[in-house]
Amino acid sequence: MVRSKMSDFSVDPKEVLSNDTILYGDFMNPNADPKIYEEINDVSKATRIMEEFLDDYNQVNTAQMKLVLFLDAIKHVTRISRIIRQPLGNALLLGVGGSGRQSLTRLSAHMAEYECFQIELSKNYGIAEWREDIKNCMKKAGLENIPVVFLFSDTQIKSESFLEDINNILNSGDVPNIYPFEDLDAIYYGMKPVVLDAGLQPTKTNLFSAYTKRVRNNIHIVICMSPIGEVFRSRLRQFPSLVNCCTIDWFSEWPDEALHSVAKNFLNEITEIEDPAIIDGLVKSCVAIHQSVAKKSIQFLAELSRHNYVTPTSYLELLGTFSKLLRMKINEVSSQRNRTKTGLDK
Repeated sequence: MVRSKMSDFSVDPKEVLSNDTILYGDFMNPNADPKIYEEINDVSKATRIMEEFLDDYNQVNTAQMKLVLFLDAIKHVTRISRIIRQPLGNALLLGVGGSGRQSLTRLSAHMAEYECFQIELSKNYGIAEWREDIKNCMKKAGLENIPVVFLFSDTQIKSESFLEDINNILNSGDVPNIYPFEDLDAIYYGMKPVVLDAGLQPTKTNLFSAYTKRVRNNIHIVICMSPIGEVFRSRLRQFPSLVNCCTIDWFSEWPDEALHSVAKNFLNEITEIEDPAIIDGLVKSCVAIHQSVAKKSIQFLAELSRHNYVTPTSYLELLGTFSKLLRMKINEVSSQRNRTKTGLDK
């Protein structure tokens, strides 16, 4: 991704977990082998570790992610990490666009030291290219025994057959008739030692069964979808494995703490304002504007029966516009002040 839509999160170092917030993870000691799944009592330490992983991700990837981690995001990272670290662990992330589903999945995959794979849509991308992509991904998981996070979004569905293939992988670890004869021969040859070690006869059925089992264990499919509209409901009815074989994580609207953190992160970049009290006032103004629109949207729906969705993306656009106008006004006032001062000096 070019820049995270969730430009996102920051946590107060003094913040402590409340009694109703319970976090667990196996990333608190990155050098441990095997990794220890334990309760996280210190949110500031967890934030620091995640930021280190994020810096490492940005160093090894050309597409940078600009994330600031607030508590709500940390909760989602711990959930996604827990899901993909489990055998047959797949996730269905539900939320509106810009809520950070894809960004946090990439971070979670990097923390687990898994490869993150995502298709690249183009004008000519079709069924053949899709099949080739998922075939290569399955071969990497099955033959090379490499854990892979397959990240897929509903905005990438150019054909409903995409979801049918994903449904098959979730259900059985295989897509019917996807492998040509030469690929099947490579699979049989590569899985022969595995089957023999298990004490089974190296028949084609046993070889392919061992392959599909390894594919299911190593591929962790993370599907990002928006729960809005009839299309979502019909897809879940049509492809039941999206629910049956996935753990659902809801990305609800950002809480007050998140809105304040994101606004503060944006406005702190305006170096011309040095007074923290002014920054705090501007942050409160941005949060009040966003929340007032959300309240008016509810009234709008009640009076006119029309939906207006206030998403994290719209909040980021508000902050971007607000920062731009603020800089323009600061430069304008500064220029007028300098002109007046020059005139008085003369």
